[in-house]
Amino acid sequence: MAALTMNTSISQGFYKPEEKVFCNDGRENQLLDFITTHPQLSAIRNSPEAVLAAVDEFARTKDFLMNVGPYKGSIITDIIATERPRSILEIGGYIGYSAIMFGSAMRNTGVRGPRYVSLEMNPKFASVSRALVELAGLSDVVEIQEGPCRASLHRLAAGTSNQGPSSKKWDMLFLDHSKISYLNDLKLAEELGIVAPGSIVIADDMKRPGNPMYSDYVRADTATKAEAYMPFVGCLSDGGISLGNPYLVYQTTLLEGLEPTGHMDAVEISRCVDLVDKN
Repeated sequence: MAALTMNTSISQGFYKPEEKVFCNDGRENQLLDFITTHPQLSAIRNSPEAVLAAVDEFARTKDFLMNVGPYKGSIITDIIATERPRSILEIGGYIGYSAIMFGSAMRNTGVRGPRYVSLEMNPKFASVSRALVELAGLSDVVEIQEGPCRASLHRLAAGTSNQGPSSKKWDMLFLDHSKISYLNDLKLAEELGIVAPGSIVIADDMKRPGNPMYSDYVRADTATKAEAYMPFVGCLSDGGISLGNPYLVYQTTLLEGLEPTGHMDAVEISRCVDLVDKN
């Protein structure tokens, strides 16, 4: 029997509507059981596209899942195909949908030693992610790291990058976790050197629900950011608050795309293109 395909998944419609309770109510384990007992399991195994199609099938017929989905996801896979990043860091992995989609896209570019690290705080979600990544045959590319993202960012910055012992920069950062945390965590990534000139930062859900503070920051010029930054230098006592690096220059584009439920949303693509002299 032919494997499920992404095109089939798209043609068969949208996910079930998002309700008041939309995650962490048992549906994630039900998803894993749905896929591991699927009548086409032998065709799904070691096929990232077929695993994604099976996830989409569950979300269409059983329960909504808060994935990036095939529509917005294709915007990002197109960027991966063009830019050919060797390293992608994701904050907010959920059940591994984006890790499978983007990790597969990385491998398809033919770059040497692609590395996709997905940070997920919830142990249950991380466990499902690992199982689906393994089923998709992507364990050699995708790594699921469990724990609070800021501690994970510090740990990653302190380690050795796949780009060399002196480089902390990641080629791409994908933000898809708590929306209120986007800006603070981007600023931490700037402080740690994870985001630097040459990095591409992609933020999901920028129309539904939107994230004005984040958008204002990545679109602001360095003079505006530095003016807001300077009064707080040396005044912080809370290690959970980051000031970022106001001297990084971004070129930002907002690209609209459908949520898997059919609602219009957007992703914000911010290319870090320069680091200006603060003097």
